[in-house]
Amino acid sequence: MINSDLNSVKERATSSATKGAIMNNSNLPVQNPVATPEPKVVVHVVQHLRPGGIECLALEMLKHSHDEIHIVSLEGNAAESLAHWPRLKEYSSRLYFLNKYSGWRPSVVKQLKEIFSALKAEVIHTHHIGPLIYAGTAARLARVKHRIHTEHDAWHLTGLKRRLLEFLALQWARPHLVADANLVAENVQNAGLRYPVTVIENGIDSQHFSPGDQAEALDALGLNKLLGRTRESAKQSGGSLQIIGAAGRLVAEKGYRVLIDSMKELPESVVLLIAGEGPLKDELTQQIQTHNLERRVFLLGNLSDMLPFYQAIDLFVLASNKEGLPLSPLEAQACNKPVVLTDVGACKEACCEESGLLVPANDSQALSWAIRRQLRQLVPDNETASPRKFVEEHRDIRQMILAYQQLLESE
Repeated sequence: MINSDLNSVKERATSSATKGAIMNNSNLPVQNPVATPEPKVVVHVVQHLRPGGIECLALEMLKHSHDEIHIVSLEGNAAESLAHWPRLKEYSSRLYFLNKYSGWRPSVVKQLKEIFSALKAEVIHTHHIGPLIYAGTAARLARVKHRIHTEHDAWHLTGLKRRLLEFLALQWARPHLVADANLVAENVQNAGLRYPVTVIENGIDSQHFSPGDQAEALDALGLNKLLGRTRESAKQSGGSLQIIGAAGRLVAEKGYRVLIDSMKELPESVVLLIAGEGPLKDELTQQIQTHNLERRVFLLGNLSDMLPFYQAIDLFVLASNKEGLPLSPLEAQACNKPVVLTDVGACKEACCEESGLLVPANDSQALSWAIRRQLRQLVPDNETASPRKFVEEHRDIRQMILAYQQLLESE
């Protein structure tokens, strides 16, 4: 059982110390072992632990870093989180839930301070404003030497109250401020925070996310039967089934309404698979039925492993109207799938220039045009415009982790 009880935290911290349980990854390329930074106890603090970009990133850092990584979630409890996201079970001994309710809760600072002290934390790494305020304060009180705060988007800084809160929190906690994209760094500076910022781009595991056989991937997802009628209809019309994929929480910011609207303009042989759960599920289901797209648009819910999903599709589409630097397009491109992304946030920095397309947000016609163009130009194993090569060279998680380690070594 995962919980935030202090005695449990102390027991788990002692167990880790006696077992020497530092997360080492044999796949992490280390050219010069002498230059590798000494492992540290690092505690990431997030607002909640449910499927999402920030949360997946924290788990991947836990998995791949040679540091001893722990993750604290301000909101939620273990039972609910595990029920909604089974992937968390693999990391249960390193997860802590404070079950924080809405509003300002000073007791959370005390809880965090006790956890940091019990774990003998050497680095506190916060994500977004809530964790920065609570964990930044607790880290100062617990005298944790190293503090990092990563901004994953900066549109929340458009409001005066948020800017003031962030300014005060940064001045008090004095962390290394990191932006996960160049655009985010520019927005942070434009917000007038008057605080130095370092850019460390998000990365994904390009060794896990890799090309695979499409038919086998569809079998693994149990989709061959579901898509059978559409495939047969496409054959009778002299065409072939083409599969678009989209992934992320079913929320307004992800632009799924616009994406589903764009399907009306595409050939009957084109289907859309959407991976994810969220509050818009019923509304999107109704939209699909209203447009008679039941045989062409499928809501798959949360998937325990996204690898076969990316391997099963021909094209990945992200139709968001708000983003930081998204991970899902990077995962898809690591599987050598081309992308169509809306030109919002730092999506441009997540897009291979040679193989991807950017379109305006909230424009179903522009989206359908770009999808048509990408599907017409699909060329297997195109070495001159390889989405995978872009990810391997510029957006691998091992590069990202090393950059964070070097940031601390520079102190």
